[in-house]
Amino acid sequence: MYSGADKLLHRIALGSPALLEATFDIERAAQRKRIAQVEIGRPVFIAGLARAGTSILTRLLHASGDFAAPSYRDLPFPLAPNSWARLGGKRHVEARERGHGDGLTHDLDSPEAIEEVFWRAMEGNRYLRRDGLVPVAPDPETLANFRDYVCLVLIRHGGTRYLSKNNNNILRLEGLAASFPDALLIHPFRDPLQQALSLLSQHRRAITLAEDDPFRRRFMTWLGHHEFGADHRPFLFDGAPGPGEDAMRVDYWLKLWDSVHRALLAAPAAVGERQLFLDYDALCASPRLHAPRLAVLVEAPIDASVLRAPDARQAEADPVLLARAGETHARLRARFRRVFG
Repeated sequence: MYSGADKLLHRIALGSPALLEATFDIERAAQRKRIAQVEIGRPVFIAGLARAGTSILTRLLHASGDFAAPSYRDLPFPLAPNSWARLGGKRHVEARERGHGDGLTHDLDSPEAIEEVFWRAMEGNRYLRRDGLVPVAPDPETLANFRDYVCLVLIRHGGTRYLSKNNNNILRLEGLAASFPDALLIHPFRDPLQQALSLLSQHRRAITLAEDDPFRRRFMTWLGHHEFGADHRPFLFDGAPGPGEDAMRVDYWLKLWDSVHRALLAAPAAVGERQLFLDYDALCASPRLHAPRLAVLVEAPIDASVLRAPDARQAEADPVLLARAGETHARLRARFRRVFG
């Protein structure tokens, strides 16, 4: 997708948090009057652990036409989307299958997980560590700046509601709930072993792709994507796998799955009342039953005809880890049934 010149521009624009912050300041100053006029409709934040249908869910919501979301067209200056839209011209790239090898295609206008560039530029030194990502409450100033960023995306893409696909937002849910009191926080989840196996498969695949294309690894790091691959960094909630544990084994990903979902279930009341735990397996198995209820909750139409249940796989795993994750999965499903019946 990127030429040599494109890669150089991305390296310059995305590789420096200071430059990113400067582009944001310039854009915000240029758009100050328009920002003041924006009314942020009820935003939706899709955040959890990767490989639970987050991309498909984001696309289903975005297709309703009510939402604005960052896209690859905003790169390499995602914090100045309106300025870059004028300078960058109308680029065209044919839709192609994404690197996950899961059949999903994307182009420059597909809603994507670009938002984390904002958080990395503003607060990367607080939550980003070499051994993982630490839950940290954002500074009030950063939260105020983020509201301005949301306004800039709404101005650029023309929607009335902001749609975020960013798994790293599980690190800062209290701040988001406080800044957007009417927000919906959606946490998709799957069967723990199946999701762990999918994460392991993607981890191996991403490492191979990065070996073939070193720019890919840097690009993922610039975007703040550490879910798997050559620069994988786990979420450091209680019970997370430690630095010495082998990410090439499914037990590592089971342990990560359990630690993340236990943390989400333990969120304080101010967050809990905004959370929606979405059983992706159940949604795919019975879309006609669950999609209408989901559409009511997100206040947007959903075309569930594209949903397909992921293939199930078998693998040996630590029975203690499986049992613990099974208990967590049961609690997640109970939260799902409480809302969906």
